[in-house]
Amino acid sequence: MSSEISTIKKIVGLASFSVISGLVFAFVSHVIAPLVFIVGGHLGVATIYGLWFIGGTLPAYIMRVRGAAFFGETIASLVELLLVSPYSILLYYYGPAQGVMSEIVFWFRRYKSWGWGTMIVAGMLPVLAAYPFDCLVSPFYPACRDPGYPPLLHAAIIITMLISGALFSGILVKFVVDRLVKAGALRGWPVAKASENKSKER
Repeated sequence: MSSEISTIKKIVGLASFSVISGLVFAFVSHVIAPLVFIVGGHLGVATIYGLWFIGGTLPAYIMRVRGAAFFGETIASLVELLLVSPYSILLYYYGPAQGVMSEIVFWFRRYKSWGWGTMIVAGMLPVLAAYPFDCLVSPFYPACRDPGYPPLLHAAIIITMLISGALFSGILVKFVVDRLVKAGALRGWPVAKASENKSKER
């Protein structure tokens, strides 16, 4: 019975964290992204791109189970899609692909290391899936294909996206969740249990 309850809790938790991420995605897509695109084009969007990666790092950091990053990012993208996202069916690619990239980092760390370095890399790696798709497929950046961006602009966008991913999906997610743990808001979840174990060791 306890294992069933644990499984149900994981499913409900993943769904809840994914919905939160999906709502953030929708707000970014409908409000923030159009504004920064008007001001700074593709490079401007790169500055906030990391917000679209939290669907993977947020549930994974809290739940610390295999698949949380992939399913979290995928479900969050579907939530955004249901909210009539301007990115429409492109989200069928962005969500799973970005989730896989974060998942790879946690898998490589055997789901045992959750420090700043792990979270930063997990927040950055989705860029490898997102940027090529932006340029090769997305209708929002046609100039990336024709006439094509100069090499320096490609480099600037990629570096900015990496920094954004590190800041928003890595550092910010860890900082906020750690603060919530200290406030007792995530009691019972693996992230809270890990914090309790560290306190006992001290």
